[in-house]
Amino acid sequence: MTQVQTAANSKRDIVHGLIIGFFILLISVLHYSTSTTRLQFHLIYMQSYFIPIILGAFWFGLRGGIITSVVISLIYLPHIMFQWGGFNLNNLIRFVQIGLFLALGYLTGLKAQGEREEKERYRQTADALQNSLKELQRKTDQILEMEHQLKTADRLAIIGELTANLAHEVRNPLGSIRGAVEIIRDSVPDEMKKLEFFDILLQETERLNSVVENYLNYAKRKSKMISRFDLREIVNDVVMMLKSKARKNGIQIKIDLSDRPLIIKGDSIHIWQILMNVLLNAIQAMPKGGTVMIEAWKADHTIHLKVRDQGTGIPKEALSRIFESFYTTKTNGTGLGLAIVKRIADENHWGIRLTSTEKKGTEFDLEIPEDVAGGRGIGN
Repeated sequence: MTQVQTAANSKRDIVHGLIIGFFILLISVLHYSTSTTRLQFHLIYMQSYFIPIILGAFWFGLRGGIITSVVISLIYLPHIMFQWGGFNLNNLIRFVQIGLFLALGYLTGLKAQGEREEKERYRQTADALQNSLKELQRKTDQILEMEHQLKTADRLAIIGELTANLAHEVRNPLGSIRGAVEIIRDSVPDEMKKLEFFDILLQETERLNSVVENYLNYAKRKSKMISRFDLREIVNDVVMMLKSKARKNGIQIKIDLSDRPLIIKGDSIHIWQILMNVLLNAIQAMPKGGTVMIEAWKADHTIHLKVRDQGTGIPKEALSRIFESFYTTKTNGTGLGLAIVKRIADENHWGIRLTSTEKKGTEFDLEIPEDVAGGRGIGN
């Protein structure tokens, strides 16, 4: 019970006590101030004592009924002794009335107390049922979520196996095609070849190869190559690789890195994959150009890596599903880039957060704690 409810109950009990006291005082004053010659009035007053007794029993239970009846009996007894002549046969009914006061207080209080306890049991049972219903609902939601995850995992396992086999079979011919095109392009005289067609063929072959690589990277669980490396070096390497692509799209990549080394103990390929996928998404989300900002620093025993773009942003309704496998908001997307990012982060117990506003851009945050599962993950 809260303090507010306790205070309200105390205030209510005080009001009820005052009402009972008022009735007892009023009836007693009428008894003592009315002449004994007016017998009919005293009979009415005597019966009126039942009102506060019943109120005391219903409002305060057994304790209230007994206390009220005892108080009335003690007040009424002197009236009998001094105004009605004390112990005599004519006062027998008045002494019997005192016994009735006590009996009524006890029996009515006992009944009211039983009803109150039964009501409290019903309330507790209702609360228990309500809590059980909430717990059942929570368990049901968990079961449904687990069922959904199992179905998703089963579907992904089948798709992953199929795509891995397919990608493996396609990748080798793609490499051969690309190599053959390069040889032919280099061997054909300049005046006899249309270089733009060779470039288109190479570009599309490379794009198809990237899709295949994405499927392979998602399907395979590579063993970790644990080492100590500087996050700044990975950032610079990835930016160097994508700078040309970004420049062709009118995009400038800016970096703001900590002056101190940001040493991470783990698999450097994982950081490379995360940053590569996030930056590629940023570049694809900025068809009109703009700036991509990369920041990295250490604070509170955590290394932070943040990537902000000025792209088209992600629709609000898509944010909750953006890390799901095969879910994409792009026309030609595979839906695997951010799924790979999420999988890597989960495997390493890293924190990821993605916020986005349509037509303003997207912000990606990666947090690598100093103390991760399996030992200390960051050192200086």
